[in-house]
Amino acid sequence: METSIVTANRTMVVLDRKLAASQARLSAEVKQILTSLITEAVVKIFREYFYRVDFGPGVYPQFHVVSHDMYCTCALEADCPAVTAVKYYLEKGVCEYVKTICPGYFPAVPHYCPVCDSKAYYEPRLSSRKRGVGWRCATGGTACYWKHRGIVLQVAYAEKWKRLGIDPETFKVGPIFPFKDGYDPERDPESLCSNRMPVAPHNSNNPHNKQPIMAPHLSS
Repeated sequence: METSIVTANRTMVVLDRKLAASQARLSAEVKQILTSLITEAVVKIFREYFYRVDFGPGVYPQFHVVSHDMYCTCALEADCPAVTAVKYYLEKGVCEYVKTICPGYFPAVPHYCPVCDSKAYYEPRLSSRKRGVGWRCATGGTACYWKHRGIVLQVAYAEKWKRLGIDPETFKVGPIFPFKDGYDPERDPESLCSNRMPVAPHNSNNPHNKQPIMAPHLSS
């Protein structure tokens, strides 16, 4: 298996799909090569939310960046040996972890939509300092982004009420005092109105209410 290139000074191991992490389960030769690289790799925190993996000058590419959700920025993504190197680094126990991400904050574009599990892509118009990098879904577009945002807020408020010992049901709007005689403040006003205009009571003393005097009918 050809897994290296020869340069002017030395032979370098090339991390491509022939040396992907999944290939280690199929080939003893690949497993031996990757085991040596992974155990000797240097893993450090990179920009708070990422891991940077250094495989040394004998490997191309030498540096890899792995996200908190275990995806490498190279073409191999989750199948990259750098991801396995980070997992091995974390399993050792004596290590430094990336910064805990607040719910709803995205330090990078998610590889898959958290709502419908479709592919997600970068959307610069939705980026902000509080929400992180904006993204859109291949299926739902920006609707999935805002739907996820709503879910995060609902969970946050529910946890807040629980922490404060408050029942949100007590905040439901209701009548302040009981109404008598079956009065319903939410009734339809039109249902109580008559189909005809109200007639003012007749007042004989009001000159405007007097009927006009009709001339007597003369028969011919």
